Amino acid sequence: MFQSTEEVGVQAVKDAVDAGYRHFDTAYFYKNEKQVGDGLRAKIDEGVVKREDLFVVTKLWNCFHDPALVETAFIKSLEKLNLDYIDLYLMHTPMGYEFRGYGDDDLFPTDKDGNLCFSDYDYIETWKAMEKLMDTGKVKSLGISNFNSSQIMRLMEHANVMPVTNQVE
Repeated sequence: MFQSTEEVGVQAVKDAVDAGYRHFDTAYFYKNEKQVGDGLRAKIDEGVVKREDLFVVTKLWNCFHDPALVETAFIKSLEKLNLDYIDLYLMHTPMGYEFRGYGDDDLFPTDKDGNLCFSDYDYIETWKAMEKLMDTGKVKSLGISNFNSSQIMRLMEHANVMPVTNQVE
């Protein structure tokens, strides 16, 4: 019997839970939040695991560095994951890209010559918008990803909420 990529992804998450995995790292950019969420929700609903036994990480993609887009991007991820909260929300990189929409074709916006189009938003502004998510109770902690030491130090000089981790490839 043929299974779609989505079905395979959901089954992989369910199998991981059955095997004892409790930490799940996903991202808007990975395009797997729905599969991860569906697999986790199935295991929660079956009573195999409780939500509080899981640690779920997802990330703000580079196209959403505009502070006005941060909350919407977070909600989209939360809805795809079908969870009440996220344990750790990371800024995927310190570099923002131009926002062109929420479609898969908009993840790497380019100009007519194929050059990547960066945004003018400073990652400090983006972080400040992420900090506001803490007030919602829908995110337990914030972190960063792919930052260098200078970028981390600069962020810490301006942050009210300190990043709990720097996830690096």
